[in-house]
Amino acid sequence: MKHLALSFLFIFSLALNAQKHLYDVELFGKKIGSTTVERIDKGNGEIEIRLSSNSEVNILFTKKTTSMYMDVVYKNGQLISSYVKNVKDDVTEIATVLWDGAKYMIKRGEETLQMKDPVKFSSLLLYFTEPKDHLVIFSERLGRFCNFKVLSPGVYDCKLENGGENTYRYKDGVMYELEMSKGASVFMRLVK
Repeated sequence: MKHLALSFLFIFSLALNAQKHLYDVELFGKKIGSTTVERIDKGNGEIEIRLSSNSEVNILFTKKTTSMYMDVVYKNGQLISSYVKNVKDDVTEIATVLWDGAKYMIKRGEETLQMKDPVKFSSLLLYFTEPKDHLVIFSERLGRFCNFKVLSPGVYDCKLENGGENTYRYKDGVMYELEMSKGASVFMRLVK
């Protein structure tokens, strides 16, 4: 009985230390996939955030698929590591970021970079925190900083180097919608 009570207490404490959001991915008002983002407080100042996303759509008799997996670790408010695997139509891109105590080693495909400035706010935090005080945000996937602009209260815009534009919308500090535009708009809408 004592072990059962301890097991229940452990599971309950994990539930209190984790936040999870589920988003539908939509194109032209039709659901084409889903995204799950989970933030886990591991204690001792360590936070892990994981994203898993899959979508599939048929455009002009061609099937387009996208899947992404991200795993990011923060320690005492600083990005320590990130791993991003992005697969579009069977083409895989991997990006990693690792803090070695003095600098970040960033690897994106064949490109390797170093960066000394500590990262305090990156793109995965956008799912759980409105970027009111953070208008320069590090992209784990791109391995570089992106500039954000406030469009109106709770609405932020980021123009991407590939010509795309992302608009983040918040209510009560939680991102309820992300609009990704490059030609057509793909929406991620909060389900729960």
